[in-house]
Amino acid sequence: MPEVVLVAGRGPMAARAIRSCQLAGSKVVAVYSEADGNAVHVRSADESVLLGPPPPESSYLDIGALIEAAQVSGAQAILPVHAVLAGSPELARASTDAGLLWLGADPEALDAVQRAGWGAEVAVPAESPGWVIGVADGFRIDGLVVRRTRAAAANLCWTSAQEPSGVDIEGLPSSAELLASLSKLVVDHGWRGLVSVAFGPDGAPLAIRGGVPDQLGLVELRAGRDLLLAAIALAEDGSLPTGVPGFPAAVGCSLRATAVPEEGQHATITELTGPRDADVWWEPGYAVGDSLSSWYDPVLAVVGVPGGDLPGALSQFQDAMTEIRIAPVPNDLEQLRQRAQDVTARLASAAS
Repeated sequence: MPEVVLVAGRGPMAARAIRSCQLAGSKVVAVYSEADGNAVHVRSADESVLLGPPPPESSYLDIGALIEAAQVSGAQAILPVHAVLAGSPELARASTDAGLLWLGADPEALDAVQRAGWGAEVAVPAESPGWVIGVADGFRIDGLVVRRTRAAAANLCWTSAQEPSGVDIEGLPSSAELLASLSKLVVDHGWRGLVSVAFGPDGAPLAIRGGVPDQLGLVELRAGRDLLLAAIALAEDGSLPTGVPGFPAAVGCSLRATAVPEEGQHATITELTGPRDADVWWEPGYAVGDSLSSWYDPVLAVVGVPGGDLPGALSQFQDAMTEIRIAPVPNDLEQLRQRAQDVTARLASAAS
């Protein structure tokens, strides 16, 4: 494990990446913009470096600023959190040219994916029913299929060892077939490291992305190990560590604010509490007293709930959601609760 890792990104998954690296013994450097000086990911890091003003292109997406931050902080490696950074061959090359360990796909693989039209700049269509998420090791994707459904802009996601009727899509291949075909695609493009491959209703690939996706925790609940650290181990010595058996199913979501203040205005969070169950993955992107910014994706928290099967995970997910308290920021909590109830009803109807 590198002694010092710069985590490039913000929000819940940056905080998650920071914690994983710290638990593995690394000192972690966070980066931030002038709008994020007191953000959760900054407070959780061992050190932080200001990148620039709030616009992303002048801070979080500024390649020169990121390389300089790594150099002045003594970082030995750069871990890109967001797909745009992880999918940038320019950042990958700049990192290796600066003598840094790039904890992402090789720039040649990123170039190949961009040429094929599946790069991080491609928006994933709303009709995409999910992703294959895991670590590509040069032979396959060590990961799982994560499905999703939508209520307005709210995404409810799940992964399950069983494929119960009621959530099936006509024409969509099985999870095993999706994993096999999309693994081959990723391997053929030379991709190694964390990867999420969005697929269409017919199983065709739509986008190939690196970074730390919000849904990674669902895969980890089933895989029984930290896939982010597995990807770092792969980048360092070329081998993937083994894990322990996880849960048969997991359900989760990214909890978002549905309204953000206009530029120059503030909305301060006065209450943000999550589920108390130790098995529930609760990753907040904000804390009480923090203010939302108009500049960035307003992900308040990421939630993952395991279960013995998909109906059980859905039931426990609904229980966990009743414990979440958010004020005064408008959010999609109720939409997500309703979507979980809808999927539960579909499963029950198909089983009867």
